[in-house]
Amino acid sequence: MKGTAKTLLILAFGIMLIPCLVFFKDKLQTNSVTLSDEVKILCEETGGITTLSRRDYLLYSTLSAISTDVSDETLKAQIVLQNTYLSHEQSLSLESLNGADLSDDETVYQKILTEDEASELIDNYDDVKERILSLIDEVSDEILTYKSSPIAVAYFESSYGQTESAKDIWGEDISYLQSVTCETDEDIEAKTTTLSADKVKEALEAAYDITLSDDYNSWLEVTVTSKGGTPLKIKIDGEVEVLASELSSLLSLPSQHFELTTQDDEFTFVTKGVGHLVGMSQAYAETLALEGENYEEILLYFFDGCKLQTVK
Repeated sequence: MKGTAKTLLILAFGIMLIPCLVFFKDKLQTNSVTLSDEVKILCEETGGITTLSRRDYLLYSTLSAISTDVSDETLKAQIVLQNTYLSHEQSLSLESLNGADLSDDETVYQKILTEDEASELIDNYDDVKERILSLIDEVSDEILTYKSSPIAVAYFESSYGQTESAKDIWGEDISYLQSVTCETDEDIEAKTTTLSADKVKEALEAAYDITLSDDYNSWLEVTVTSKGGTPLKIKIDGEVEVLASELSSLLSLPSQHFELTTQDDEFTFVTKGVGHLVGMSQAYAETLALEGENYEEILLYFFDGCKLQTVK
């Protein structure tokens, strides 16, 4: 049960991982590389600040971000991304954080597990913790940079056979977040989500303040897709056009790469991929690791034009 619970946690988190457009507009540009030995996290409710060692932050954030049932090279790639994310945030020094580096607002910042949550969710936790800490010690001074600045980190669980570009999904053309092929991801079984017309109607009317027609077949129309066939924009009942990423989140779909059929007052979404589809596919990263690629090669496959930088 612990393994199942952890998987569900990762799935829920992976879909929401980078708060998209706001993240990139407000935070993309940094001019320095920072790695502090301490990580300060603001509690939004109380205003208090919790301090962790960077080593502990990397441990608990990595456990939040990826299943530990993968190879060491995949885990090291993920740890470097967690380190890069932290460096990126510490470079910003936002006044709203009152001296902290991050906050516990999970709509803006990555979630990290607590020690108690990790020990409850993960089988053989002590052994897993020892393994992750050992890997952290191997790469703890490395981050992924583009033109000497920490990149905006993006990763997700699995693709449909390729990743999508940041421009297609979030409207920001970022040179190192382009579409790449992930051949073996195509073999991952699709997920089917079936929703009643009443449930879809309730969700759409509440979210977009509209009154839908009686013809449920006209409620959702894909108007724009990526080259890989991922829906990018959806027209609702011929009136309101929305981002497919918004719709997939609203309806709790695993990703926005779906095919839709309607029949007998039901909407059936057959979905490939899990997450926002931008950046590193953790599933294909593991394929590359099993083929003999090391963590640097894995990262550079997904983030073209970037390089590993050692920060002392």
